[in-house]
Parts: sequence; structure tokens; C-alpha cells
Amino acid sequence: MGKVLSVLNRQINRFNAENRAHRILSKDKPIPAPKHPSTSKQINEYLSETTEIRNDLMMKHKQLDENLKKVYVISHRTVNEMLSKPSDMARLPKSRKTVEDSELGYQEPECIPVGYITLKQAMKILVDHQEDSKKYNASFFSSQYNLNAEDAENLLKYFSCFKIHIPEKAVIPGGKDKIFLRPAIAQEKQEVKKIDVQK
Repeated sequence: MGKVLSVLNRQINRFNAENRAHRILSKDKPIPAPKHPSTSKQINEYLSETTEIRNDLMMKHKQLDENLKKVYVISHRTVNEMLSKPSDMARLPKSRKTVEDSELGYQEPECIPVGYITLKQAMKILVDHQEDSKKYNASFFSSQYNLNAEDAENLLKYFSCFKIHIPEKAVIPGGKDKIFLRPAIAQEKQEVKKIDVQK
């Protein structure tokens, strides 16, 4: 049933199509809505001011045509180079080896541009600066890693390694001050002293 209806619809749509097309084409163009008086006034002023420019644009300039004839493009590539598509081998990645897991979780770049450092180098800079800030200052790092002096100073100023802060006294809201974690703090201090002695 559906096929019969579609065939009938198609026949009805195609019936007298040429006459209908001629009738639509012979109609006059739709009349645009009248413009607002203020808008029409502005348009008339603009047209009266720019008559010379419009006439100049409509005229054909021989000098401009001659200039266009002198312009041409020289291609340094051959047609075969332009039409050839890159081979499948060129699209494949250069390195096909499996990447080993690094300690930071991503592959370190082999080539580092001048003025940049890797995350591992930044961490080493911060650790060295924390150990001896007089020896490892901004000028030392800027010369060693080819960094801008201002960038090295900002790195040391705004970034630092993590520091563990264990409070000796903790305040519990709504209650009196209660001292807790005292044994853990004492043990932590002893471990820190041992590390300092070993250094």
C-alpha cells in the first residue's frame, strides 16, 4: 500500500511541472516592505554623497587591467610533488617502541628548547636550592640550564618542595585544647634528627 501511495504522490508532483515552473518564474519579484522615513533619508544622503565613488567603481580602468596582466605566480615545486599524497609510512609514528613507565608518569622529552626545563630538572633545582640556597641561587641555575634570570628567580620565589608540618597542639572545636599525637610527634622529631646527623 505504501508503495502505491508513493508512486501516486510522485505522479501528482510531476504533473504539469513545466507550466507551474514558468508561472513562478514569470511572476514579478516581491515588493519589499517600505523603509522607515529616517532610514530612507539616510540612504538617500549616502547615495548622493557617494555617486562619484560608485561611478568610479563601475568604470573599467585600463591601467589596473595592465597591472593584473603583469602579476603571475612562480611555483618552485613540480606538479608531481603537489599531486603526490604522503605515503602510509610517513604517517606512522617514528618511534614504535613501547614507552617504559617513568617515575613521573610521562615520557621525558629528549630535546629541550633553550629557556625551558623539564619537570625532573625543576624538581632537582628546588631540592638543590632548599639544601644550600647560597650556593644554588638563581644566577647559578640560569647559567646551568640556559634559563632567563628572571624566570629562574621566579621559580625559586614562587615554588618550593613540600614541607611536613605536624602541630604539637591541636584545637578541637567546641571543647578545650587537648594535646594529642605527642608520641607520634616525638618519634617524628627523632627521625628528623637522625637524618640531620647522617647528613
